[in-house]
Amino acid sequence: MTLRLTLILLISTLLSACSSERQADKEWAHSELSSYAAAYSPNGKYVLVGDTDGPAKLWHIEKNRVIYSWQNTAGEAETTTSVAFSAHGKVAATAEIDTVVLWEMANGKPMMRLSFPVRIKTMALSKHGDYVLFALQDRTAVYFDVIENRVVHILRHDGKPVGAPIDQLINAVAISPSGKYALTGGDDRMARLWSLETGKQLRKWKHDNGVNIVAFYTKGGYVLTGAGNDQTHFWNIKTGKKKYTLRISDLPKDIPLPNFPSFKTTTSAVDFSSDHKYLVTGHPSQRICLWKVANGDKIECWQAARRDTLRPGVVLQAVSYTHLRAHE
Repeated sequence: MTLRLTLILLISTLLSACSSERQADKEWAHSELSSYAAAYSPNGKYVLVGDTDGPAKLWHIEKNRVIYSWQNTAGEAETTTSVAFSAHGKVAATAEIDTVVLWEMANGKPMMRLSFPVRIKTMALSKHGDYVLFALQDRTAVYFDVIENRVVHILRHDGKPVGAPIDQLINAVAISPSGKYALTGGDDRMARLWSLETGKQLRKWKHDNGVNIVAFYTKGGYVLTGAGNDQTHFWNIKTGKKKYTLRISDLPKDIPLPNFPSFKTTTSAVDFSSDHKYLVTGHPSQRICLWKVANGDKIECWQAARRDTLRPGVVLQAVSYTHLRAHE
């Protein structure tokens, strides 16, 4: 018996070097334009794609068709800079520059429209979509109560870790499955854990570059953080200690990774399996990797195929772990 992983992947073309590729079991042209952001629904049935200078599109994956086209403002569509889903999958969000609209998945209608005085970099929704955590261009993260239309907390990354006199940009945000905690990553090379009840910082983890991706383990108790052109780590929330670092290199675990670019990588997308046992990561330059959550062991890495041979490379914007199937 062998295990076969079925993955749904969203790809944005970008110039880069390429290596061996594996053809997808299924693929579709999600956009005639370039895409700026993407996210899969929690059940893996839909993918929301933020186009450049065009409405965001919600695709039904099995039916291979657009269910809704969402535009935040009247007139000519702006670039959709960020997209997100609530954990229960009933609410989606799209951000165009400084405006966010929450959409009802059941009928595609707008539920709430929010505007900010500065550009929205990225965002995360709470389980029921009643709270949103924004990373803003003004170097803050804002935890916002949608129902009461108010800012609950403002989170900041001070510049002390990098010797800067000003706060640093926040690049990535996440809300825990319980809704009690927030995770942020910034240009100060820190990933920071916050209490959403008090707004107080609980932990911070240092990296060698700006942190570009953060995620909570779906079963709880751990977080994943990664820095650009560096490493991706799995941390124990209770102790604050690192459990392991994801190693794309085939070097044995008892050999420290050399401080050399070929042993480092940028993680651009992540998802956990529904049984909490596996982790899939997407990376720039086409790479996809599958890992065991228990110990961080790499099961396999491969390259996503290119749609256009004249544009040799892809950046994986979103990955969705659907299921494992057994085959003779």
